[in-house]
Amino acid sequence: MRKIILTPDSKLSFLKRKTKKLVHSFSESIIIEDNLLILPREEKIKKGILLCSSSATLRRYRGGVQYGSMLLSVSRKFREEEETTSRELFLEPEEYRIEVDVSGAGRLEVPGFRLDNGILILYITPNYVFQFPQGSITIYGSEDFVQITLIPTKFGFKGKVSLNLEDAEEVEVILKGNNTRELLFWGCEEGEFDYEFIKEPILLISHESLITPKELANVLGEVSLISGHGEFELETKLKYPLKKDMRESIKFRVVLS
Repeated sequence: MRKIILTPDSKLSFLKRKTKKLVHSFSESIIIEDNLLILPREEKIKKGILLCSSSATLRRYRGGVQYGSMLLSVSRKFREEEETTSRELFLEPEEYRIEVDVSGAGRLEVPGFRLDNGILILYITPNYVFQFPQGSITIYGSEDFVQITLIPTKFGFKGKVSLNLEDAEEVEVILKGNNTRELLFWGCEEGEFDYEFIKEPILLISHESLITPKELANVLGEVSLISGHGEFELETKLKYPLKKDMRESIKFRVVLS
């Protein structure tokens, strides 16, 4: 299991710098043995799910230097399911969901634990079954045709794009979460795409005052991200220069195996 310390690299207040040091010190003191986490001492622990969302707004200054920058507003809540006192935590597989778009706006629903001092111990289990209601998406236009053949994989799905375009300019295939979109394929020639959710078990050590969807995407090396469990939508679009685009979509589910 990969351990990630999730704290911002940006300029922080004095209090948040102290919190960041607390997170790093705690992270160095824990032991990971497969799916068992051993703390340095017995702690009162809340088990549950972190709900963290952020929205982006455009910030302007009428007479100032800054103009058109993005401001992220973040809300955080740890939804407690049970409380215990222990030194050992078993990281059993649980559903999670992560959505982050390029602006940094997004939502996290990640299982884990919260200590009394606000430290968060969160984890991601890459355990998926992709349930598609059908094996392909097809669009017929008056002079155009596109078919997306879907193949579930261990950590995601592949798509084979077959097409014949006369009037349409190109084809787009888009993965949609609740509020986030990922462009999987675009073009006017046949091809393939391969989209994978998070495929490495991850342990996240952070603090309830520091964690954001954008920081998580950054530390995973992604600008935008859709991953996890629940319902998603896959949309195929035929794009035309002088008339309305044609669209066809299916909804599919991802569950724990």
